[in-house]
Amino acid sequence: MSGTQPKDPNQDLSPFTDEPTGGRRLLAGICIAALALLAMLPWQTRPGSMGQTAMDGGWWAEPAVAPGVALGLTIVASAIAFLAARRDPLNPDRTFRLYGQILLIAACMVGAVMLMRVLGFALSILAFSTTVAVVGGFRGVKLAVIALGVTVAMVLMFRVGFSIWFPRPLLFKWIEVPNALQGIL
Repeated sequence: MSGTQPKDPNQDLSPFTDEPTGGRRLLAGICIAALALLAMLPWQTRPGSMGQTAMDGGWWAEPAVAPGVALGLTIVASAIAFLAARRDPLNPDRTFRLYGQILLIAACMVGAVMLMRVLGFALSILAFSTTVAVVGGFRGVKLAVIALGVTVAMVLMFRVGFSIWFPRPLLFKWIEVPNALQGIL
């Protein structure tokens, strides 16, 4: 007896598998919602100035064009995907669990953007990537490597690749952090 606990075989399995989850119904719902939004477009947008401003954009700059194109593409893509998808039985428990995880990740993304003002770019990305890795089923060393790797990659991409530096977060105004560390975080 070495005193270690046996490793859980499901620990590193992704929750996103090829098992049927009722995706055709979701595609049908997306298509119907996009059709309804497209039908409401004339009441939700107003015609622009049609070239009477300093920035003459022509018909493609009208307020209804971009949403109309996006909704039209969504309708076509979801209808094609619906027709191409296999007919699968709906497993409500698994479907709600998977889409719950997806909604949690989306909420975490919004939370990370909101936290950037308070924690700064690197710390909010670290919190986001850690949460996503936990939801994805990673634990232990893999969790730490993924979270730190994503954070370093994002910081390098924005600061070195795009030359984008975010303003000093509120956290550094509340607590004393050396300037060298502030540049990293």
